[in-house]
Amino acid sequence: MISSITKKRIASFMRIRRAWWSLLCFIGLFVFCLLADFVCPYSPHRITPVGELEPYLKDVVRNEYDIKTVRYSQLPSGEIFDVEGPLESINKDDYKITQTQKEGYVRVFMEHKEQPNVIEHKIGKEKVSFPFRPCPGHYFGLDSSGRDVYSRIVHALRIALLFATALALSGLFFGLIIGAIEGYFGGRIDIVFQRLTEIWSAMPFIYVMTFIGSTVGRSFTVLLVCYGVFNWIAVSYYMRAEFLRLRTRQFVEAARVQGFGTLHIIFKEILPNALTPLITLFPFLLLGAVASLSALDFLGFGLPPMTPSCGELLFQAQQHPEAWWLVVFPAIALFVVMMLAVLIGEGLRDAFDPRQKSRLE
Repeated sequence: MISSITKKRIASFMRIRRAWWSLLCFIGLFVFCLLADFVCPYSPHRITPVGELEPYLKDVVRNEYDIKTVRYSQLPSGEIFDVEGPLESINKDDYKITQTQKEGYVRVFMEHKEQPNVIEHKIGKEKVSFPFRPCPGHYFGLDSSGRDVYSRIVHALRIALLFATALALSGLFFGLIIGAIEGYFGGRIDIVFQRLTEIWSAMPFIYVMTFIGSTVGRSFTVLLVCYGVFNWIAVSYYMRAEFLRLRTRQFVEAARVQGFGTLHIIFKEILPNALTPLITLFPFLLLGAVASLSALDFLGFGLPPMTPSCGELLFQAQQHPEAWWLVVFPAIALFVVMMLAVLIGEGLRDAFDPRQKSRLE
């Protein structure tokens, strides 16, 4: 049964419209990405045939400019030499004249005041090269290997959201267990676990990822395990503080007097009253996991090659600066996911914050 306090908190969260609508949008986006195999017109690994793009090739045009200019040199005596252009048959009033003083003579440059005529010469169709710009059938364009960017973004978000969810849940689980042990027992156990946590948190994460990736190989499971062994640290600090605060409350003392065991007190008495940090941290853990996975893929330490990833598309954009679609569409997708997670997290924090709201009069 849901307690009355929890019902009030849920109602308070639903009254925060931006957070409530962000949650609905996030759920809809998650379901949409889970159905990526059905909503995407192409496989993320399909290489587009060159013949499929031929109707969208542009004509290669060579522009020929009819530039009317005259150049000549003039001695102080008025003698003209080194003439370039029809000097005798022109009207000087139609030209802008610029003079440059040289040693012993003056160099004169005459530029026509009207814009030059442009003559276009079509020399054929352009050649297909990847990455290819957005076109009908591939509205997000193609990447450097000829794969549909839209399909890769949707599949990349599915992988990223599944990875982030698994990582956040594992971080909450291990952080809860370790933080509960530290906060409930206290004393030497708390000191020992705190020192071990500080030592573990001081280990360089990127070096560990590089070492394991080069020895074991890059895969979804390896990345999840490697990241998961570091992701619980922040959660354990919050849970330790909550258990230290609640272990001396009267309802906990009453449970001890009644003879309940340690596990019952931790999971039945204290934990239901210490869920606020877990609930409010969950969206931010999702946010951090998605951002970290994209960053690792961009650096080349993330998922295996050929796996759809927004970070890998951004890395391709770095190699092909002219392909703006490799930056714009993956960046928009990551921005939407992160913004929704931030709005949900802020709404949960405001709704589940037990402190009374106050206002200065």
